[in-house]
Amino acid sequence: MKISIKYYLLFAFLFLLSSSDILAQLRITERGNPNFRKVGVHRGNQVRTVFSNYGVIAQPGAEGPRGAWKYDANGYVGDVSPVVGIRLPIRDYYRGTVPPDGVNDTLYSVIITPVDRPGGGEGGGGKSYTFEPIPGFADISLNETGKGVAMSHLPETWPQQWPDYPDWYYSVDKNEDGIVDPIIIDGVVKTPAVDWNGYLGRGQFNGDQESYFWMDDNNDEENFLQNQFLPDANDPTRRGHALQVSVRGFQWSSFVAQDVMFWLYNIKNDGTESYDQAAFGTLIGTYVGVEDPEWNDDASFFNVRESITYTWDFDKYINPAANPQWLPNPTQVGYIAYAFLESPGNGYDGIDNDGDNSGIGTGNYFAETDFPSITEVPAISSGDNLILIDKNTFERSSFTVPNDTVTVVSMGVPFFIQPGVTKLVEGNIDLITTNPIGTTARDGIDNDLDGLIDENYQVHYRQFKKSAATPPAQGIVLIDTLAPVQYRDYLAGGNGNPLIDEKRDDGIDNDADWDIDFDDNGADGKPGTFDIGEGDGIPTPGESNFDATDVNESDQIGLTSFQYFVPAGSITMSDDPNMWTRLLPGYFDVPSSIVNNVATRGEDGDFLYGSGYFPLLAGRTERFSLALVFGANYDAVIKTKQVAQIIYDANYRFQIPPEKPTLTAVPENGKVTLYWDRLAEESVDPTTRVQDFEGYKIYKGTDPDFSDAFLLTNVKGEKKAYLPIAQFDLINGIKGVFPSSAELNDILDALPFDLGTDNGIQNYYVDTDVQNGRTYYYAVVAYDRGDPDPSKNFYPAENTKFLSKDALGRISTDINTAAVTPSAPVAGYVPPPSGIELSLVSGPTTVKTYFEVVDPYAILNETYTVSFNDSFRITPPEIKPVSISTNYSVQDPAGTYLVKEQPFDPDNGVIFNGVRLSFDSTFQKTLNIRLKTAGTNKEQGTLFNDSTGWSIYRPKNLKFTADQVVLANIAGTRFPRDYMLTFSNTYSDSSNKLTAIFGNSAPPAKLVNFRAYDITDRNNPIRVQFGIVETKPFRRDTLSFGDNLIFSDQTGTDFSWRITIAGLDSSEFVPVGGDTLFVRFLKPISGDDKFEFTTTKASYDLNTAKEQLELVKAVPNPYIVANVFEEPLPPTVRGRGERVVYFINLPAKSKVHIYTSSGSHVQSLEHDGNLNNGSVEWDLRTKEGLDIAYGVYFYVVEVEGLSEKKTGKLAIIK
Repeated sequence: MKISIKYYLLFAFLFLLSSSDILAQLRITERGNPNFRKVGVHRGNQVRTVFSNYGVIAQPGAEGPRGAWKYDANGYVGDVSPVVGIRLPIRDYYRGTVPPDGVNDTLYSVIITPVDRPGGGEGGGGKSYTFEPIPGFADISLNETGKGVAMSHLPETWPQQWPDYPDWYYSVDKNEDGIVDPIIIDGVVKTPAVDWNGYLGRGQFNGDQESYFWMDDNNDEENFLQNQFLPDANDPTRRGHALQVSVRGFQWSSFVAQDVMFWLYNIKNDGTESYDQAAFGTLIGTYVGVEDPEWNDDASFFNVRESITYTWDFDKYINPAANPQWLPNPTQVGYIAYAFLESPGNGYDGIDNDGDNSGIGTGNYFAETDFPSITEVPAISSGDNLILIDKNTFERSSFTVPNDTVTVVSMGVPFFIQPGVTKLVEGNIDLITTNPIGTTARDGIDNDLDGLIDENYQVHYRQFKKSAATPPAQGIVLIDTLAPVQYRDYLAGGNGNPLIDEKRDDGIDNDADWDIDFDDNGADGKPGTFDIGEGDGIPTPGESNFDATDVNESDQIGLTSFQYFVPAGSITMSDDPNMWTRLLPGYFDVPSSIVNNVATRGEDGDFLYGSGYFPLLAGRTERFSLALVFGANYDAVIKTKQVAQIIYDANYRFQIPPEKPTLTAVPENGKVTLYWDRLAEESVDPTTRVQDFEGYKIYKGTDPDFSDAFLLTNVKGEKKAYLPIAQFDLINGIKGVFPSSAELNDILDALPFDLGTDNGIQNYYVDTDVQNGRTYYYAVVAYDRGDPDPSKNFYPAENTKFLSKDALGRISTDINTAAVTPSAPVAGYVPPPSGIELSLVSGPTTVKTYFEVVDPYAILNETYTVSFNDSFRITPPEIKPVSISTNYSVQDPAGTYLVKEQPFDPDNGVIFNGVRLSFDSTFQKTLNIRLKTAGTNKEQGTLFNDSTGWSIYRPKNLKFTADQVVLANIAGTRFPRDYMLTFSNTYSDSSNKLTAIFGNSAPPAKLVNFRAYDITDRNNPIRVQFGIVETKPFRRDTLSFGDNLIFSDQTGTDFSWRITIAGLDSSEFVPVGGDTLFVRFLKPISGDDKFEFTTTKASYDLNTAKEQLELVKAVPNPYIVANVFEEPLPPTVRGRGERVVYFINLPAKSKVHIYTSSGSHVQSLEHDGNLNNGSVEWDLRTKEGLDIAYGVYFYVVEVEGLSEKKTGKLAIIK
């Protein structure tokens, strides 16, 4: 089905990689095995659900949410399971023990899943006749709840080797240094053995969460046992029908797609038998509320043109007695829809099955008159034109009926035509009775010789159903939905309809969406490989948006059947003929609660919907795509479905946010420190192929769903997005609300996206709005800036924030999320030293550098070396460069780089091993190289070390200034050097003329009583040349007021600073022998500089612990029923949940003994010695594991190494 091309532009222009289905995939020879049944949980956006690798969604309910929306307890689904119906090859079969009798048999089989539901199940001899998982597509050694299926964001779930791509070993090397990048989550190394087996190829993560597994029907022995049917001539041990199904689930956390979950099914006939009729269906167990008795008030219906079925709670109220955990309140109940996004195409029937030719082509729409009954249709007359179809090529040809009888052949079937007598009809129904549609609509033949194959009143024009009634009474109209599609009028030529009978193998860009700028990447779909077709300016098979890689170039048959049945148990899934009947194209049926398309009441009903028929030939794969879409009401769910369609139309290639940052969360006393890496800032968006990182957002919650942050609303007032507690963005002028186009505003109901305030990037955040002992959940997401250009229309994308708690209460995080509980350290805690100045071990810099402890947990007892790389700066009018460093590196004693060539950032240094360095980068500019402040010790009459001034203090010492020499055509350089003038009582030294610098205008050389040295390297003074210009007549033989001294270098070729002697008269002291003038300048950090510093771990001081022993206490005290420290149980678990009292501020390795008021020992608790956490928790149970009674309890704290004890009392009020 097509959506307007303007919506497609939201997600087009993508970095295009061939789907893994197009690559050289190995044939899977392993067979399904019920012993490999596993369970996973998807929770990549607002939709979250448990699912299994045997095909059932929303089961088993005890291991995760059941088709839930927004909150885990808000389940909408009892079960979702695929079914595949096939007609076996028509031949003479064994019928049980009866041998073939010479009469061909027509047999049907519907393969189901081992779903747990009313009417479910099929098998015999202890065996389930169902789909079962094929082993090898997950880590068989992992035994954690909800982690049984391979999922893209959980590398620990990936297998040791993929059965379909066994050579895809782990190869991620983003630095291209030949060393694979480890994956570390919560400090645990989870580097997999393989690359991710993505829909878009090896190591491609196009979904924020993607699951992957295979199953087959080898366990279904029924047709072998009853009919001796063998599906694969190459493997006589194979059972079932040789159907293999690869399944992928997709989710995106983007606001655009947060209410959608996708399931993609590739159904392959891996045997040698072909099935000329097949249908794909989905059985839905409706269960809005997911608790007894909320199943008895649901309602369901369908929309053929949108290819959806949908369910809602009829009274839009969840009874708190049934589900007390429904959030935010019992009236906030939405809709769930199940959308067919992809189904097999029929490119030969002459009918616009998917309705995408509308508004494009010239085809006629079906009308009531196109489906006359046999009594209404006129007889064929001589001179009439008939359309005949070649059975092999489907070519149409026109035939004119002669005056006499004639037999014509169409699609290999003979038709006897007698003018004036013969009548031909196809696909009609009787609107007066409840008669179902006839077989002419589903036999694969053009029965009325109009060139259209299997036109179907119910599928292609009007879905109609009337209840049964005893004549002459009329039944009640239950369904009456008008949804006509177009068809080719072959009698009129049938041209001008590009999207009727479009195919994915016809060599035509049927929908004209191939783009030369983005799609001309060659047959492998990957740019830069220069393979066949790349850059040739025309579509090539394998390139995106063309034939096989364009999902729109298929005339998909879509939704063709829907049966809503009551009660839910009025289905027998093991009854193959009955299940096949329910999948017949054109079979639309609802209970009497639906009157003229409107539900009149809710009830206990489920439904089965399908798409068919299509041939499932030997060796061929057919694809189906199902989306679970949610909305607040019917209109909202239709809009969500349209978003799902857009994503599908883009071949599941969605906008890609920047790389996820790796987050570290540090719980401390009254605060939580967050810090993260900078990988996101360097990532390139494969969508736009530009580096479009814009900033970070920090989300915080008191539950894993971040419920308290779900506050941002759209124009309708519906909560749709999360409010961050902090946001940092680039200073680039891109700020404020993203300027969405009208199309985006329509899709998102004007949901705003805040791009930031140009406040600058920060890679750490300290949250002080926390309470010790309470668990907090954090996520740091990177986001891009989007692109409001009308030709692109990209809404900003941000990372997912995966964080979950399983049925056992265990918390799972991603690399950018964390769950932490702040607490005070132990009594006697001595923190690591922080704010210490680094030691300059070599180099001339005057810049002071400090280190700060950010993460005390990560501190080592270690010494580090800091070095720098030079760059060269010229500040006009200078003509010589100055060496100034712009980045730094840190190495440990082994020489390993912990930080390498990172730019200076005074407020946002890179954090390594728990510390970060602080550099004052203001000095890393040539204009800030200036005279160092004079520092004279007047009391001692001497100069402070490393300062500017005279070596001997005198009140009348000459004063001076220093500046850069700037003349009309020449300027000195602000060299970061130090100088020294040494004076004597003899005038045996001379200034220099500096002709190489000033030419003929150079001041003349003069006899003076001093020399000039460059003392930047104080251990190696270098005598330098200098020039002198005297502007006053006083004492021309030495320095005096009004003189100008110009420093040069050793060779007299470079010059920099001018020293101007200040003063008004001759009263200043004239320097004599023994005087020295030091002229020192502030010097930036350069490559000549090197620092060292040493960090020390936190420690424990027993004497301090003794002094702080009185701070030990129990919280809360008194304990009344419950408190904020207690984590609630997961929605799938019923019960009281945990009870917790904390003893805080304990010394390390202390013991807490708890007694009743009568002195009976209740429990003893022991601190584990962790210096960072001075708390232990008590679950309010006795040492025998029994719940305690209410009352007053006493506790005694013993400390290892101390004789002193701390006592206290605690009140428990239940």
